[in-house]
Amino acid sequence: MLDEDSDERARRRDDLDEVIVAALAAGRSYAEAAQLSGTSARTVRRRMSDVGFAAEVSARRGERVGELAGRLLGETPRALDVVIARLDSDSESVQLKAAGMMLGWGVRLRSAHEQEQRLQALEAAPDRDPSPATAPRNDSRDY
Repeated sequence: MLDEDSDERARRRDDLDEVIVAALAAGRSYAEAAQLSGTSARTVRRRMSDVGFAAEVSARRGERVGELAGRLLGETPRALDVVIARLDSDSESVQLKAAGMMLGWGVRLRSAHEQEQRLQALEAAPDRDPSPATAPRNDSRDY
């Protein structure tokens, strides 16, 4: 009987944790997550102090960001077409705004692409040791 009670408590906690994780991953506040799960904000804070629980929330947020980024990238051609069309506007201020957007996006996109290439090269390096303890240190006291 005690095992059944503890199993039921564990199941209820897992169900509550799932509601809290889903709410926090969706960007809800601790108070909102507590309300949705029928617990208190203090309970949500306590659960978030658990490293494994916080890691699960972080992983779910990452999944959500990835999904949203995919949707945004999917609509980029349409958005780009709108901005390009504004380059031919009769209004000079609209043309300037569109040109500024294009230039800004171009610079950010190029920078992101270059960073991605550098990161891939670092990750592919055969002698790469990710440990910060093995990084060269400057122990000189010339400050």
